[in-house]
Amino acid sequence: MPVMAGQGFGPRGRCIFLRRFATRGAPSDKVRHWTGRWWNLWGAADLVPVGDVVLVANPWIFKPLLDAPEIEVSDRDEGRIALASGGGSHGERVRRIRDANDAVKEVWLAATRFVPEAQAAAETESRYAA
Repeated sequence: MPVMAGQGFGPRGRCIFLRRFATRGAPSDKVRHWTGRWWNLWGAADLVPVGDVVLVANPWIFKPLLDAPEIEVSDRDEGRIALASGGGSHGERVRRIRDANDAVKEVWLAATRFVPEAQAAAETESRYAA
């Protein structure tokens, strides 16, 4: 999982990573496919399924899973932010958008759109290139 890179600052970070799986268990079938690193202009978010929820890890912070927001998945491509920090869109809708081939092409966390890295880079360059 991409998020593990941010946990590499010693045993404590790895313990936090493993504790989330120990307390929640392996991903259920309902959330198993809610994965990946998704990008926008402000950075990335890693979707990490554990138990019956999906954690939204920020790969750029020291311990990305320590207080990661949680998504409750309601169906294949819908959910809501069930746990978040003070300004973290608690209770807001989460959705995945699919392309014609049924692959996930966008993830929306509340009003924030995330796309694959190459698409985010291309959109940023087309918008801000000199």
